[in-house]
Formats: sequence, structure tokens, C-alpha cells
Amino acid sequence: MVGVDTVFLVSLGVEMMEKIKFDYCKSILWSDVIDKIDNEFKDLSYKLLVEPTRAPTFVLHNSYFPRTLGEVFNRVNKEMNTKVLHVYTSLGSNSPTFGKHNDDTDVLIIQAIGQIKYEIEGDIITLNPGEGIIIKEGVYHTPIIIEPRVTLSFSWE
Repeated sequence: MVGVDTVFLVSLGVEMMEKIKFDYCKSILWSDVIDKIDNEFKDLSYKLLVEPTRAPTFVLHNSYFPRTLGEVFNRVNKEMNTKVLHVYTSLGSNSPTFGKHNDDTDVLIIQAIGQIKYEIEGDIITLNPGEGIIIKEGVYHTPIIIEPRVTLSFSWE
């Protein structure tokens, strides 16, 4: 892959999954994420995951990418030929997620702010800022929120 360094291979079930380094994604600023949240509330394009005693998670998916989000969006798209970006923002540990699910397309998950864990086919993988993985279409995975975070989910469709 052009411009992307493979860190190491992580065994997940019967397949090997590469953990990929995206150091430039660590440049994303909370202020730009808050700007995007504000824009999506005005646009009514956000999804909000809320449970009574847990900090919320915002699912952001319109085409507005202010400053550092736009820079990262453009660079990842250029290097990986992706087309779509959803930004997942959780404001606390144990914030709600979509739970165990699979996607109908391959997704490139890159951690930008904070740390997150994923359970993928029985194994746990931790992503730190600047690290990414590709989760293949149909593979079940469960995000585990352990602290406030911003996770970038790119896809090719």
C-alpha cells in the first residue's frame, strides 16, 4: 500500500488481519470534531446513540469535514482509494455502540483520538491513535469503548 506502513499481523480467527499505521490521523483535533457535530445537528444528518446512564456516541456521516478531518479524509482517500467516511465519537468510557454487527462492505477503521478495543471473531484487538485495521465484509465485530474517542470508518462504497 502506498504511504502506509504495516505494523504487525494480528491473528483473528482463521484469517490474519494487518494492523496498519496512519500516524497522520493523530492530527485530528477535538475542536474539528465538535465543529462537525455542530454541522450535523444543523443539517439533521447525525445519529445519536444514547442510554440513560452512559455518555452518548455520535455517528457522523455527512460530507462536511472541517480542517484536520478534511486533511485526513483527503489523504486516506488518496492512499487507500476509499470513498466514504463515517466519524464515530464517544464522549465517555462505556458509551453505547451498535454492538456486535457486520458490515455489507469492507471497512477501514482508523483510531484518531483515544483508544478503542474491538472483539473480532472471539479475539480482542486494541487500536491506539494512528493505528488502523481493515475488517472484511460480513465479519462480525464489536466495538468496546474504554475512554472518550474518535474513530474513523472508511469504506470503498
